[in-house]
Amino acid sequence: MAQQVFVDVLKKGEEIFQNMSGKLLEKPAVAKAFEAAMVGKSKMDAGFATALKRMNVQTRSEFRGLKARVDGLEMQVAELKGAIEALNAKPAARRSKSRSRTVAKKA
Repeated sequence: MAQQVFVDVLKKGEEIFQNMSGKLLEKPAVAKAFEAAMVGKSKMDAGFATALKRMNVQTRSEFRGLKARVDGLEMQVAELKGAIEALNAKPAARRSKSRSRTVAKKA
């Protein structure tokens, strides 16, 4: 019940916001100011990207790529460790069998 009231209020608020923003953007001065703000934002974004690149700071996509690569390498290391442990376990089993055969021959 309370959740439905919240959803209804949220929808009504979105309608009011869209209506008001639409009316504001109909005014040429507001539309021009909004356009200038968006151009300014894109220039700032480009400037920040350039500055971060010059400081050798990785982007989000580069971090994701690096994380995927590290995860893949960790999996390979785990597989290799398992293979090494399996190889090390085989000679130990062979040694214990050969010792038991040697002891049986001496008796």
